[in-house]
Amino acid sequence: MAAKTKIIHAYVPDKIDNKILNVLLMNSKTTNREMASRIGVAVGTINTRIKKLEKEKIILRYSVDVDYEKLGYNIEVLIGLKLKKGSFYEVMKELAAEKNVFLAIDITGDYDAELLARFKTRRQLDTFVKNLQQQPHIEYTRTRLILNIYRERMVE
Repeated sequence: MAAKTKIIHAYVPDKIDNKILNVLLMNSKTTNREMASRIGVAVGTINTRIKKLEKEKIILRYSVDVDYEKLGYNIEVLIGLKLKKGSFYEVMKELAAEKNVFLAIDITGDYDAELLARFKTRRQLDTFVKNLQQQPHIEYTRTRLILNIYRERMVE
């Protein structure tokens, strides 16, 4: 007798869901009433759709965009890291806890990881990079200055 395969039906967002997501990406504080007016559907539809998107873990959290320059972080950099074999998790855990590291990601390619880091002064950046280069589990780094950040692409 053949074993029965359990079919899992994943929720697939439609155009209305994508419009809701795009409005929330632009401003997560947009009210459901305002969203309904913009999209051209009933407020109840917006409420139901958002609850479904949250339940399905498509909407994971609500966040805010911060102007880091107004907080004094005038220098933003991407730092590529080439790590020694077997040290990835240890190094990334340590670096993710650093106050100037705002994003730490595992990547493919010539580098093993990438950091988005922000600094108030060149001296802070210089000290941070030189400390990285002295770490025994880091083979080498590549630091690139970010000139501008453009908004993420919208959901289609």
